[in-house]
Amino acid sequence: MLVLVPSDAPSELLKAVAAAAPTRALLRTPRLPAWPTLSRFPLTIPPEAVEGGEDAVLLAQDYPWIRWAKERGLRAVWYNPAAAFCPEPHPLHDRELRDPGELTEAWEFPWPDLGECLRLLREQGVPPHVVEHSAAVAAVAHFLAERLRARGVDVDPLLVHRGGLLHDLDKIASLNDEGEHGPRAAEILASRGFPELGLIAQAHVLQPGRLPQSWPEKLVFLADKWVEGAQVVGLEARLAALRQRYPQFQEKIAQAEPFVRTLQNQVLLALGLTEAELLGELQKLSLSLPEFLRA
Repeated sequence: MLVLVPSDAPSELLKAVAAAAPTRALLRTPRLPAWPTLSRFPLTIPPEAVEGGEDAVLLAQDYPWIRWAKERGLRAVWYNPAAAFCPEPHPLHDRELRDPGELTEAWEFPWPDLGECLRLLREQGVPPHVVEHSAAVAAVAHFLAERLRARGVDVDPLLVHRGGLLHDLDKIASLNDEGEHGPRAAEILASRGFPELGLIAQAHVLQPGRLPQSWPEKLVFLADKWVEGAQVVGLEARLAALRQRYPQFQEKIAQAEPFVRTLQNQVLLALGLTEAELLGELQKLSLSLPEFLRA
């Protein structure tokens, strides 16, 4: 694997890549590093020479470079030493790096990237309107995960986002054969090597016997109860819509409702926000997936 790093990256990152990546190259920018560092990179490549599909991964701090890499089909690692919130509602990066010392694990990608998620959804026949709903849920859940992590909660926002995007993977199949929604998605995702994502899908339904346990499961579950279609509407409107759409599940919805309300209060308390304040923030988000992925 070829590791690409912009030549204007922070010096500590350039030095770490030079020491840890056996195959590495600088992406040429107007600012080159000092000669001792420059001499440790055997290749200097102009960005326009990089083509999609190459066995390469980009490592960068500036997020426009992350978008540049994903538009070309490359893997991308975001160097985020300041623990900043992702500048996009849908995280494009495949891994987040806080310290150059973590480089030994930076080339392992435990979750599918956005393109792979969309291919999985297409394979399972998930229609565009359900994909739009899933994207909205993913963006909301990721927003919650980042802000809870900033307040000390041990949760991976990237795992939460990908879980949100795939939570309705078996939606159409389960409706077509009147099967149980959730377990089939869990089986599919486990078979693809993503059992953690499968657990999120399995736990997102208002099913008293299998309500969410972990933070990733809880955040996708809660985001799904705030999003109707592709719009953030809040818990009351979403529950009302579910009751109307699924009259056969009235009893299950009623049984699970106390859990949902308790979870919402727990998240609001952890964030120090009222329901109206949080919904106001969420309704400002751009929930659609990036245009280059929707093409």
